[in-house]
Amino acid sequence: MDFTKCVKKEIVKISAEQYAPKACPSCGSNEITIRTSHKRNISELGNINIELHVELHVATFECEKCGCKYTPQHPDYPKGYIYSRSIIQTALSLHLRENLSGNKIAAQFAKYFNVQVPPKTIYSWINDLTEDFMKSEFKKEPIKALEAYKSLTIDGTGFSLGTDLIGKKNDVQSSSAVKLSDGIYLLTWWE
Repeated sequence: MDFTKCVKKEIVKISAEQYAPKACPSCGSNEITIRTSHKRNISELGNINIELHVELHVATFECEKCGCKYTPQHPDYPKGYIYSRSIIQTALSLHLRENLSGNKIAAQFAKYFNVQVPPKTIYSWINDLTEDFMKSEFKKEPIKALEAYKSLTIDGTGFSLGTDLIGKKNDVQSSSAVKLSDGIYLLTWWE
């Protein structure tokens, strides 16, 4: 059996018609036309043998009946990002659940998913998107986040640790802090 690594590059094309609403969001008319469009190239999670990219067609539609202009957003490929939601979500999950640093996450992405993400980008996701990620993970029971994640919260009255860290006395090599909108700081660290 030959285990020589041969990475293939695949590009998946997604047209705007595949994810855009079929009617005007303002008046419901089916008389809509594309006014402007462009293509975005987005990195997606591949696997050990496939480097995967998405070519997303983004279009601005105009309703011929009411004149409403709108640009639908694909839920898996957020505007302003060159990486898919699944890459961002995986990075945040690895950081918060497994206590991995941005450097280790970037190395795992390159090794197992054939995705090249700079550690600096991963750290920016941690700083900018942690609160939204935590809210989506624990919509019904936000307090359970403290039990699931290796995090320290400081709210001015004290602190609590996730259950996996209680009793551990490891040296902290590096850490990051994120201020959430309700004034609570989320501090994460890794060895």
